[in-house]
Amino acid sequence: MEWWKAGLGIGTMTPFELSLGHDLDIERQRFGNEWLFKWYCLNMEGRTVDVPSFDGGRITIGGVLFQGQAQSIYWQAIGRYLNGKVHETFQKWDQDTRSYPAASRSSSLDGTERLLGQFVAGVARSALKTYRAVSGRGSPVTDTPVEGSGMHSGANVEILRLAQAHRALVPALNNEGEPWWRRFVDSLNLRPGAFGLNIDLKTLFTRQKK
Repeated sequence: MEWWKAGLGIGTMTPFELSLGHDLDIERQRFGNEWLFKWYCLNMEGRTVDVPSFDGGRITIGGVLFQGQAQSIYWQAIGRYLNGKVHETFQKWDQDTRSYPAASRSSSLDGTERLLGQFVAGVARSALKTYRAVSGRGSPVTDTPVEGSGMHSGANVEILRLAQAHRALVPALNNEGEPWWRRFVDSLNLRPGAFGLNIDLKTLFTRQKK
């Protein structure tokens, strides 16, 4: 039996959402351990930061304070990482949910948007924590940099933009889950006829094909 026929309620997460939530949580931890953590090397004598720049290259920095250009490089790379992950996730949603009924696919798109927002917020928090620790060199600073806020906002805008674009491609629910009486009422022709109200049978029986 298909999962959507197994009595799942409206608020139940789809299999895609359940899997995505798990995968994004693992990815958030991986990014923190394998990318953010390496920036602490700037405060270690003789060590360098060597991480992907998420534009096809790498970032290699050493022997400098974490300020100015180094900070810009840091936030810009995180922004590229998040935007790439957002695009990748929506592409996966498009591929993996094509067999879903329209209502479930629409619901899973809402869930994907929400889960990505949580993922971006989690990465942004970890990135800010790292920024403050590395900037303070043992005495964490407390400021929230404009570039960090811009990175977070930019990723959220990309989530919204892609969610809206994909939502426009999801077929309208039409008659799926729509009461039969609603189709009947909508098909009524209120113009006077030989027998009072006319019923547009073409509308009544063809709406499901739209």
